[in-house]
Amino acid sequence: PSEVQPFDLQRIFLGDLPWWFTLEVIGRTVVMYVFALALIRLVSKRVVGQLSLIEFLLIIALGSAVGDPMFYADVPLVHCMAVVTVVIFLNRGMLFLVNRSEKIETELEGLPTLLVENGRICVEGLKNALLSEEKLFETLRGRGIEHLGQVRWAYLEQGGELTVFRRAEDSPGLRVVPPWDLEAPDLYEAGSASPLSKLLGCSRCGELIQARASEVLPTCPRCGGTRWADAVNVPDVKN
Repeated sequence: PSEVQPFDLQRIFLGDLPWWFTLEVIGRTVVMYVFALALIRLVSKRVVGQLSLIEFLLIIALGSAVGDPMFYADVPLVHCMAVVTVVIFLNRGMLFLVNRSEKIETELEGLPTLLVENGRICVEGLKNALLSEEKLFETLRGRGIEHLGQVRWAYLEQGGELTVFRRAEDSPGLRVVPPWDLEAPDLYEAGSASPLSKLLGCSRCGELIQARASEVLPTCPRCGGTRWADAVNVPDVKN
């Protein structure tokens, strides 16, 4: 605006507001920090990725507070300095509490989530982690896994990384390679007759059954799934 006077220290540092408004800014910052912390924790730890939840929130909080006063003439520097200072001290305080209390660490960071156990998908864990089977398979492929029978345990860690422990010896399991989006497997509905005698895996959790030709396929006894896919038979793979 034409009425803006360059290097007007009153406008630059305090704007048109009284100095005590800085106290309100500090209160607002505390409220928004706690709200954002709770919201990110609620949504999903997968949002965080390689960063801890507190580090992720620090980046979000500082981004706007540091950037806006650089080019908006109506954003007072003192208020932004107050925001940055409060966020830094809140961050240090949260880290102090996390390092001193395992309970607080668990509340903020959560616990590892078991997604696969002995070649079977933990459906409830997948649901709690807000992951789809497709996303799980994609991540397993990134760890060199071809089928679920190779996996002893797979955990989604607090930081959003997937940790995979392989079995000492492969067992039959539901395949994850090639991606189902590129080569969809033959699926057999529960209640229909199996066309051949073959090993099938539940497309929802990976539970295995030995189907016989013309036998009516059941629902999955483990998760109640209604679709079956061909399982990878380890001797066939080795040959």
